[in-house]
Amino acid sequence: MSNIKWGVLGAANIAYEEVVPAIRRLDNSEIVAVASRNKEKAKRFETPKIYDSYDELLLDDQIDAIYIPLPNALHKQWSIKAMKSKKHVMVEKPAALTVNDVNEIKQVAKENNVIFMEAFMYQFNSMHEYVEQIIDGGKIGSINYVKAHFSFKLENSNDIRMDKSLGGGALWDVGCYGVHAVTQIAGIKPKEVTMVGKLQEQNGVDTTSVCFFTDSAGRTAEVSSSFEGSFTNRYEIFGEKGAIRVDPAFRPDVSEDGLGKVMLVNHDGHIIKSQTFESDQYRKQVEHFQHCIIHQKQPDYDVNHTMEVIECIEQAYKSMEQSSEKIEF
Repeated sequence: MSNIKWGVLGAANIAYEEVVPAIRRLDNSEIVAVASRNKEKAKRFETPKIYDSYDELLLDDQIDAIYIPLPNALHKQWSIKAMKSKKHVMVEKPAALTVNDVNEIKQVAKENNVIFMEAFMYQFNSMHEYVEQIIDGGKIGSINYVKAHFSFKLENSNDIRMDKSLGGGALWDVGCYGVHAVTQIAGIKPKEVTMVGKLQEQNGVDTTSVCFFTDSAGRTAEVSSSFEGSFTNRYEIFGEKGAIRVDPAFRPDVSEDGLGKVMLVNHDGHIIKSQTFESDQYRKQVEHFQHCIIHQKQPDYDVNHTMEVIECIEQAYKSMEQSSEKIEF
């Protein structure tokens, strides 16, 4: 297999605006079909085929891989159905809402010999590899503390991200990026968490939240997320010799100049070195996933890494539900 043919479950904006165009920027990929109950939204993708139901699309033998941009609570169900139909699956973050669900996804992928990957596109921007090089090179010394923040103003109170039954909430939607940066880039693997925040009265989702994590070595991390703040996305890694500041970190593609920026900072707050990065992170994400399909290898960010992130978030919500008690896991 050298050319990958794709089907998309749902006509979400993230699919139309970012991921499908990224797939089309590759020479060895093709969008074959979109499935949606909304025919008008599906037509704008201009695909050869449009299906009324997701199940019908999964029966299409022409399709090799499925992209799933559905609401969070539907990710597990349709990832499993797609993999049982022998399709490779790239699903939007978060891949599922519990560790048990991720374990089930892992087992189904193995049983059906297909590639599964959670779509955390930001990690494919080359600036994060540069951050890891700074850390590995010892320029900031041992890491003591990590702080990550992602916020934007969500104006529509009827948005699916405000629906708890669909996996809504600021931590699930944008805070997950910070948890990913803490665990996958900074390498802190939390063992306890406390979460505080503000719940929307009508549906109980967190509109603003802060998580405090600690690992077995006593290193700490703070992840804040909000539907009530100005658009901000950054993380900072503090070490014994200095710090790394990444801003914008998660969506540099929609920043004023489209560039990500990494700054090396000393203890006095002076920037020692600053570097900008231009990187097509959506295209690189698809390219990596397709490479894994073609060569039958697991993604660099595999389902076990996904499980680390989901566990942190699941336990954080448990803390908030228990009056912000400290949860050990």
